[in-house]
Amino acid sequence: MSSPYRGPRLGTRFGPYELRSLIGEGAMGQVYRAYDTTKDREVALKLLRTELATDPSFQKRFRRESQLAARLQEPHVIPVHDFGQIDGVLFIDMRLVNGASLKELLRERGELEPREAASIIAQVAAALDAAHADGLVHRDVKPENVLLTRNNFAYLVDFGIAHGRGDAGMTANGLVIGSCAYMAPERFNGGRVGPHTDVYSLACVLYECLTGRPPFDGEDLQELISAHMFVPPPRPSIMRRGIDRSFDQVIARGMAKQPGARYISAGELARAATAAASPGLAPSEPTGPSGTRPFEVSYPNPEDTGFTPYAPPPPPARAAVPPRRVGRTPVVVGAFAGLMLIVAAILGGILAFGNKGGSPAQPSAAGSPSVPTSVTRTPSLSGSVQGADGLGFVGHTARCSPGNPPAAVLRTAQSLVVVCQTGDGGLYYRGERIRDGANIELSNTVRSADGFVATNPDNGVRYEIGPQRLTILSNGHVDSAEPVLQYATAR
Repeated sequence: MSSPYRGPRLGTRFGPYELRSLIGEGAMGQVYRAYDTTKDREVALKLLRTELATDPSFQKRFRRESQLAARLQEPHVIPVHDFGQIDGVLFIDMRLVNGASLKELLRERGELEPREAASIIAQVAAALDAAHADGLVHRDVKPENVLLTRNNFAYLVDFGIAHGRGDAGMTANGLVIGSCAYMAPERFNGGRVGPHTDVYSLACVLYECLTGRPPFDGEDLQELISAHMFVPPPRPSIMRRGIDRSFDQVIARGMAKQPGARYISAGELARAATAAASPGLAPSEPTGPSGTRPFEVSYPNPEDTGFTPYAPPPPPARAAVPPRRVGRTPVVVGAFAGLMLIVAAILGGILAFGNKGGSPAQPSAAGSPSVPTSVTRTPSLSGSVQGADGLGFVGHTARCSPGNPPAAVLRTAQSLVVVCQTGDGGLYYRGERIRDGANIELSNTVRSADGFVATNPDNGVRYEIGPQRLTILSNGHVDSAEPVLQYATAR
């Protein structure tokens, strides 16, 4: 008999089931609306890829965990009627629920109101806490696996491919089973997988509900892996106006890199989200700066930065603070050396914000322009850059002084940059490292053939800014070349 991926099945029989329509499909298989001729009822029938049934370890795990899922008695878990194997194809028979996935809802609406988002997260959290209490870790919490009825009653689905808590690390099918956009760092470095792994994924889903986009998005798997492992969680209050800043702390804790720093349960995360969505709740200040761009890599020599740490925005005038020395981030290797070669390749670049000397350089004292007494109209930009307005990046030091409109605004995976124009036609450069907010300002900035060039007078390091790349050079050597993700110039 043909597999779900070999020819049409609609209108055919699969054991006692008549396959009537295709509900959806994904990396693991296809879900059909089917009629169970034995029990005289319509069901949702998931047929897994044929090759999965040939893997003895997967088959054993599938049966064990389907059995665990079948005994879960939680309103937000779709009941499993049956599971097994027919003609070499693994299947799961579930209650048929008419509704749409959370992913479909987000595609249609873009983002949800905070209270609605918190309500959905609370329902999914109830399903996860019940599963965790029974020793079952889902490992694939994502909007596609949250089914919503018309009145927004939520079900968490696909427990049949979840993994028992004793399964350590990531299986050979790990990147198929889980969606990288929602996977916790321990999924990539061989760390222990447990309820904390689902908490991280649930925080990612909450972020997407609030902003309409995953916390770390993009088509490059290497960047996604690096982002989950090293980039601070993004701040929803910056990504979408009207989101209370208390949500920033909810996301920051839920997506903490270290499992022990996260909420102890999905329910605790949900309660924090509900509190953040409640009117009249005093917003909490963020505990520290965190980037708003999804992608980031770890720097091999972060102590040679040439930057001072970023203070929470926005003070009237920047005060000098001692530079912070940041240690290297270790990467666990071992059985996952093949995957981690990808991450290692990402980490091979030289620190973008760096000098070649010993101690970090202080920002140039030259020329932070004064605010003009007359009102200057801010020109519009040639395009939109995420997180930026008419003066640069909101809530960041990569932002022009009032009255000094930006000549260019750009975002890379590692950096936020603005080139600002003074009233007398001069230019200055302000750059910020996303990972920790380290920043620099340079007044020695001029136009070039395709962009701008800024030079650090203390060490001669050049910053070449263009629509395709941000290049940092010292002594004629390219220290870093960061591809530009978004770029806009003054009209």
